[in-house]
Amino acid sequence: MYNLGIDKIILGTAGLGGVWGKVIAEESVSTMVDALSRGVCALDTAPAYGDAEQFVGQALARWTGKRPAISTKVGRLKSYRTDQATYDYTRDGMRKSVDSSLDTLGVQQIDVLFLHEPAAIPPAEIEFVVSQMLFFKEQGYAKKIGIGGNLPQQFAPYLKDNVFDVIMEYNRLNACSVEALRATIPNCDQSNKEYYAASPLNMGLLGCNFNEFSNFPPSWLDMKSIEQAKRINEIAERYQIPLDVLALRFLYSIPASFKVVLGAADNDQLMSSLQAFDAGILPAHIYNEILQTLN
Repeated sequence: MYNLGIDKIILGTAGLGGVWGKVIAEESVSTMVDALSRGVCALDTAPAYGDAEQFVGQALARWTGKRPAISTKVGRLKSYRTDQATYDYTRDGMRKSVDSSLDTLGVQQIDVLFLHEPAAIPPAEIEFVVSQMLFFKEQGYAKKIGIGGNLPQQFAPYLKDNVFDVIMEYNRLNACSVEALRATIPNCDQSNKEYYAASPLNMGLLGCNFNEFSNFPPSWLDMKSIEQAKRINEIAERYQIPLDVLALRFLYSIPASFKVVLGAADNDQLMSSLQAFDAGILPAHIYNEILQTLN
């Protein structure tokens, strides 16, 4: 059994940056600092996450402990809504974006630079975009480069080569789906890549948005996930465990090598999630019952 300790948890900053609703800058910055004080040693951000990069930069300036690892992204431009996206994968656009990220974050080098949302790249441009990512690594802009987003079929070869160091997918490893266990994680293990599981609560479906999304599904959420969340909620109610706690402890219990990009919109959500992980793995019978719903 792999140990999903605090060093395997990365604080994602989309919610803190304002893409899920309005936030108070000071509260977002203080939540990031609190996460670091609790032992979280990595922050994940992106230009597309509202004001997240700015808040991360402020948190880093305030933090007096060991510098955390910082990951950000390139390709998708600044936005305050998850369902509105603008992309720029041109050479000048990507270089301008990375320069801006370094300046905003107040760092000289990015620990992991992700290619944001590879599915949005026209197939004919993939080779050029990948070469630009290699440029960022070779020139020292980033220590590692990764793919940040669920992989389209045309990116399958990059799971096996040595171009990218990290693969981050969302909604592919949680209590609604373990698809990553069938393909991506084994491929990452074979090619010596790290795997980041983003959206452990399936964009809030397995947490604070369960009732809203179940009754009024957003256009981007598939019905299969909603039906699965309902099954998980029934298990949570039967064992009297809050849905989000059950979902996070299920993730903690999975015997595979990966890191979790934990989302939070405020300090209360962050602390609740960290406490869920502190509770440890699920009893085997509950874990297996959840697995059975996923088959």
